[in-house]
Amino acid sequence: MFTRRGALSGALALSLAPHAAWAANRAAARFPVRLRDMMVMDARSRARLMLMRDLVRDRVAVVSFMFTGCSTVCPIQAALLSGTQPLLAGDMGQSVVFASVSISPLSDTPEALVQFANTHRAGAGWHFLRGGIAETQRFQEGFDSLAPRIEDHPPVIAIGRANADSWSRLYGSPRPASIAAEVRNWLRQG
Repeated sequence: MFTRRGALSGALALSLAPHAAWAANRAAARFPVRLRDMMVMDARSRARLMLMRDLVRDRVAVVSFMFTGCSTVCPIQAALLSGTQPLLAGDMGQSVVFASVSISPLSDTPEALVQFANTHRAGAGWHFLRGGIAETQRFQEGFDSLAPRIEDHPPVIAIGRANADSWSRLYGSPRPASIAAEVRNWLRQG
């Protein structure tokens, strides 16, 4: 059945399709960061460590902000990162590390984070981290990704090194191939 709403939706989708394809093939934007190291607990190993100093070190990091109660952005980004893992298989945990940082550390218990990791088939080199509320907010601010409500946090994946002044940012739902390509760009830069 033809409806005016359906026709408008279809026209809008067709008009945006070329722009979506263009955005999906664009290189990641690089923006300055204000990295503030923070103490975190790795949910799977239960180890306490400094995120940048102990976990990232000299590796390329893929940082995402998430919370287990999210039903929109977080599961989608986790699925995209899950699809990226095999594309970086030889580097995961060695020269590349994924860090999914909980933005709801009060409700994201280690058990909830482990379940989320298992649901998204997180492999070696992908860490689900929980820190203090104030430290987590400062860390988010360093990436300009702090929102007044956690439900409104921006869908961003940041890629970089602990010693870099600017990091790449991929917004929305970048394809796993795009995420892997940006990680490889960072690996080539040494």
